[in-house]
Amino acid sequence: MAEDILQKHQPLVQELKQHLGEKGFNTAFDSKTAELSKGDQFIIKMELNRLRQPCSRVLDLRGLSKGEIQNYQYNNQHHFLDADAIAVFEQGVKRFGDYTQAVYEMVMQQVHHRREQRQQQAQIEHDEHEGGRLIRFASYESRQQERMNYAIKVRVLVNEQRIEGKTSDISLGGAKLKLPRHSLLKRGQSIRVRFTGLEEDFELGLKNGVEYQVVATEPSMDNEFYYARLKRGEGQEIPGFDAFLARFIDGNKRRYKVNLDNTLDAVLTKGYEQYYLPRLNSLFAFVCKQQGKLQPRLLLTTENSLESHTYFCDEERRTVIARLLNETRLNSVLAQPLTQLGQVKHTLLYSFTHSHNNKIYFYSATELELATHPHLRALFFAFGSRKPSWRVHKLQLLPVQGDDAHLPLSLPDSAGDAIAKLNKPPSARVYSYLRGLSHLCLLTPLHSPALTKRLRRYELDHSAVNQLKVFGHRRSHTPELEIVALEYANLRAHKRYLYATEITASTAQDIEIKAKSLDFSVLGMQIELAEAANIKKGEVITLALPQLQQITKKFHLAQLPYEVMAISKSGTVLNLKAYQKGRHPHAGVLFFAQLIDNNKDKLQQCEEEPKVPGLSKALRNIVIKNLCQTPLYFCKQDNQLALGAIGLGRYGNSIHHIWQHFGELGRHPDLSALFNGQNLQLLTDTLHQSNRQDKAKAFDLFIHVRPKEDKIANAISCRCIPIEQDYQAITPFINDALDGGLLFAYRLFLSKTGRPDTKYLLSELKYISHYALHKARELEDALWQVEGVIDALAIDELIPRLTHVDIGAYQGMVERRTKWLQRID
Repeated sequence: MAEDILQKHQPLVQELKQHLGEKGFNTAFDSKTAELSKGDQFIIKMELNRLRQPCSRVLDLRGLSKGEIQNYQYNNQHHFLDADAIAVFEQGVKRFGDYTQAVYEMVMQQVHHRREQRQQQAQIEHDEHEGGRLIRFASYESRQQERMNYAIKVRVLVNEQRIEGKTSDISLGGAKLKLPRHSLLKRGQSIRVRFTGLEEDFELGLKNGVEYQVVATEPSMDNEFYYARLKRGEGQEIPGFDAFLARFIDGNKRRYKVNLDNTLDAVLTKGYEQYYLPRLNSLFAFVCKQQGKLQPRLLLTTENSLESHTYFCDEERRTVIARLLNETRLNSVLAQPLTQLGQVKHTLLYSFTHSHNNKIYFYSATELELATHPHLRALFFAFGSRKPSWRVHKLQLLPVQGDDAHLPLSLPDSAGDAIAKLNKPPSARVYSYLRGLSHLCLLTPLHSPALTKRLRRYELDHSAVNQLKVFGHRRSHTPELEIVALEYANLRAHKRYLYATEITASTAQDIEIKAKSLDFSVLGMQIELAEAANIKKGEVITLALPQLQQITKKFHLAQLPYEVMAISKSGTVLNLKAYQKGRHPHAGVLFFAQLIDNNKDKLQQCEEEPKVPGLSKALRNIVIKNLCQTPLYFCKQDNQLALGAIGLGRYGNSIHHIWQHFGELGRHPDLSALFNGQNLQLLTDTLHQSNRQDKAKAFDLFIHVRPKEDKIANAISCRCIPIEQDYQAITPFINDALDGGLLFAYRLFLSKTGRPDTKYLLSELKYISHYALHKARELEDALWQVEGVIDALAIDELIPRLTHVDIGAYQGMVERRTKWLQRID
């Protein structure tokens, strides 16, 4: 009976509990229960009296809380509480004057509430696990101040209305409020906030409150209330209050915990970025406008793009990209009309080389240029595709700016001097290399056996070959590009070690030169010659190691062939790589492998110093901020590989548009429709058979979209094929898509990943570990789940080149596809 009455009047009981211990409690009780029967009043009064009784029960949260348990003593009684429970306990004791039954129930209700939150979060994480992750590249923002999770009563003053609520977190420059849903604030609205909870303990002198602006609102999970994010405007400083708040946060952030949401998201995003960047297959040329002319000035190379970089070098190993990306060509690409890719202009670049008198001559043409020479198009394809040096690249050109080079951490400068130093913008020296930066040009290889085979169908007229001179590039002097390698964690298979030993180097002309080693690895070494010699990049020299020969009889350390990979400006420091000819093992490789294996504890690892400190990172930031291709990630899920994440940059492509159309481009998109069945098996088998050092494996993916379907699982069909295979088998699939559907094509570059690059994330991981060690471990565990990454590039223009299709049906599909994409935008 009594329980039924209490249940019936539960909201009233909860309201009256808020007044327990206050001087005017009896008056409030009589006023709020005036309409109730005497019996109901009595039962409610008895319940409230029960809550006011002293409590002798021990609070023991061991096994109930995920937080750090402390032995907390009150009136010679020991309780086992975490920091949040201690805060609730002390608030209750202050309100009721002692440890009462109400205090006990307040603490236990909070424990129950947190358990429910954990269960809800676990369900969310389970749902996320079932779906994928959308990784928004470079989306993290740097906070100006630390935010502390802290719940305190506030009163919002807006339009002569008072709204009672609580803070969820607070910082010097803003706050997040938890407010009743009936009092919805609007974005951009100016309000004043009184910190009534703090005013109970401190004299703030802020009767009119503090002025804030509403930045955003979001509902709670159960829609019972909502959150309002606030910021303070410039020029609204209150020195006394600001100083108090700074001291209050600094003194309590370990107890109430710093809000880590922004940093957690940033570390996860950066981890995925670091997996992707070294596996990019594109060369990145940074184009500057100097004296009114467009000219490439910097070239960023990645681990996967080294082959393309080598291709675009002449016989002296100097890059010719500046010649190929001349002003006329760049302007012709920029003159194209806008497409669904927005500011990203693109074309195909065809090239081949011709050798004469030990010199390499480059010939190239874009689709746009071949359209202006229609009479030479067939001849260019017929002759070029028969050359071993024939290559096809996709050229993409997009606007960028030098300011994109600065990408601070997600942490405020106040988090520490080391953080403040890392948040500084690039140096003046770095910015000098970016002066006039206007565009980023990507060159991505697309050649394949199937494409080359179809182009060789053109009949070759040998008598007309001289007409192709119009596509040749003169060997005139062009400003040399600054080559910058992408810096990332040392994930190479063989580490380098500092070591000095005598060497005798012999050139191809049998000239002996005294030298010494600076460092070595299993596959190479760096040596310093006693004097400069006429040695060129790419030349093979032989080495003798007399001092090291004295410690081994197993290996013959003379006449060891090494290829010169780089030469210093002084001509005395050479970077060498073991030159492997035939199937016979290289004695130097075997010797150094054994030497390193037996002396790892004695050898000192070598750290590389960049030529211009900070330049590689600046270029990395520009690439990340202007991503125009699609990263896809394979992750371990229940001991199986599945597509677990998709990346999205500033410039989305058609994959993003497809998923957006079907409502699947949210925080956790359903990616299962992209790779399933045989397609998934093909890619996962390739990953299982690969290792971290292997070249990227190339595949072509074709997607048939049925726009009238409601769900993505029913709307799309996919076929994936290795580029080495014959495309005849998928011709029926392509023709079916052309008949009323939409067809999209992508080149996929699949790479096996290694361990996560936590070195790049170290500062933010240490910060998270300081306040929530388990969160840092969860982040690292999530990053360790990534097993493979795909660099996906749209190649719709190659569809009629790769397969035999009806040109009329294909052009009709292109028109439908263009209109459909325009409606999505």
